[in-house]
Amino acid sequence: MASNEIEEETVSPVGCEIEWDSEICRLTKFENSSELPCVVNLDGDLPHGLNIYKKQPILLYTRMNKTHVGARTIYRDKNGPYYEVGQTLLIPDDFDGWFEMVPPDFDRGAYFRNIQEVADVMPDKLFTRTNIQAIRVVTEDGEQIFKERKIFAGAVLRVLGSFAAKWRTTAEKGVMKSKSKEWVTMEMKYLKCVDIDDKEVLLPFDARGKFNAVFQKDLNDSRCVFRLKDIVSNFELPLKVFLLYGKAPTVPCIFTGMLNLKKQSIEDCIIASTILNKRNVLIEIPVSLQCCVYKATKEADYCEEGTYKDAQKLCEKYATKFASMIKLSPELDTDQQTIQHIPMQKRKTRDESLRMLDLITNISITDDEPCDQLMESDTDSVQNVEKGPTPVKKMLELKELQSRESHFC
Repeated sequence: MASNEIEEETVSPVGCEIEWDSEICRLTKFENSSELPCVVNLDGDLPHGLNIYKKQPILLYTRMNKTHVGARTIYRDKNGPYYEVGQTLLIPDDFDGWFEMVPPDFDRGAYFRNIQEVADVMPDKLFTRTNIQAIRVVTEDGEQIFKERKIFAGAVLRVLGSFAAKWRTTAEKGVMKSKSKEWVTMEMKYLKCVDIDDKEVLLPFDARGKFNAVFQKDLNDSRCVFRLKDIVSNFELPLKVFLLYGKAPTVPCIFTGMLNLKKQSIEDCIIASTILNKRNVLIEIPVSLQCCVYKATKEADYCEEGTYKDAQKLCEKYATKFASMIKLSPELDTDQQTIQHIPMQKRKTRDESLRMLDLITNISITDDEPCDQLMESDTDSVQNVEKGPTPVKKMLELKELQSRESHFC
């Protein structure tokens, strides 16, 4: 038994001829300004989720101080009950996603059903869950013309105010052969916004879909969406939320989008990568781990390896983005109790299960970049059927009805 333990401790990483320093270091030693990036070998006491990287060379790339929120997935059994399942997920507070609050009946959160409802509230920013056709008014050769502009689901727009436009267009009159065309004037109302490209766009009041206000402290409305940082800064945990839009975890796990946010913690971590695999992966290593760290003594042992160069590219391209994504706790706490959650109110809408999402594996240099996705099915999404005035020939006038500032005066 003892001989087996000794043999395990002397195993070298497969396919690797790297010479290691005999001095034992701790992860706390590695700072961005002096020690990183650095190739090391981890040994000793590692949590279950990091054991796979034990005794193989990894590239410690950059150290970060992160605030994480521990969460677990809520899954709806086909027979009705809601269960808190799976291992702990760690969500950085700078995670680039949008959440809605889960109401007492565990139904989906409220939202605006058309742009006019948004204009009635006049939030500072608007989040759209539906592709919507907008227009831009531009001046060409001294004449105002309009151009159609598609706003995609997941976009955030800054609201400026409501406007009315008079359009001159043609309409057919009469029947059959006696039909004739004549010019008519029509007025349409719009919500004027600024998009991500700093372009002003007009959203028709009658455009239908799913829209939310972006949370702001002075807006008391149940139709808001939140960044995680806003949630932990303004509400007490635990709290149930639903991830509306963002990147799902990049490792296989139970994930439905509905989460029970438990508690937040702050700690230093190092973003690292394997360096000898055909498909290297990124890792997040807590600096607080009391493991043994051995530094590589000769850069020449690995610097010309193609897989090492791939690891460098992987870190350069994705390290910062990876640090802000949802991950599994390295503890792999799969033995947690399955907790049943009972809605405080009866659901008023149709019954639906929380579906498991199809997930990708770890980020690799050979993968496409992880994409944001809308966490609802096609049947959940109201498709926008209203478009801008496509037959319009000419805009006669555009006047402001109400600015956002005057709305609150």
